[in-house]
Amino acid sequence: MAGITNLSQIQVATLLGITPRTLRDWADAPRNDDGSYHGPAIVAYFIAKRCGSENEDGDRHPTQRERLAAAQAEKVEAENRIRRGELVEIEQLGAEWDDLVLSARAKLLSLPTKVAPQLIGRTDPNAIRAILKTEINAALAELARPLEPDPEPMAAAA
Repeated sequence: MAGITNLSQIQVATLLGITPRTLRDWADAPRNDDGSYHGPAIVAYFIAKRCGSENEDGDRHPTQRERLAAAQAEKVEAENRIRRGELVEIEQLGAEWDDLVLSARAKLLSLPTKVAPQLIGRTDPNAIRAILKTEINAALAELARPLEPDPEPMAAAA
């Protein structure tokens, strides 16, 4: 029994049908203090790694193939949600946000030029407040209008 408790890297790689490099890449593989491998422990580790295993709570760990399939399914679902308009690309959102901020800035900076002529000679604070409120609300209403959908993503999807 002592012979299978201290296996070398080459012996384990040959036993499992893998390369020594693959074995070295498994940083969490069970090793003895001297760096050798305990035969039954490394075989159990290999089976768990290849077939999925259960943790102490009985939850199954997915295999690499299952993780790949899940990632591919998630990618397809995200692409479908983009096509349906439920998700947007971050670059597209950033560009639209920049446009919105620049429009708001332009509207706010144009208010003094637009409102000043209307305020000349006015002394009633309520009348001044009403004019300012009307112009600010008009600017906000213009900024709040829905954006036209970008026809490019639709053309690319077709």
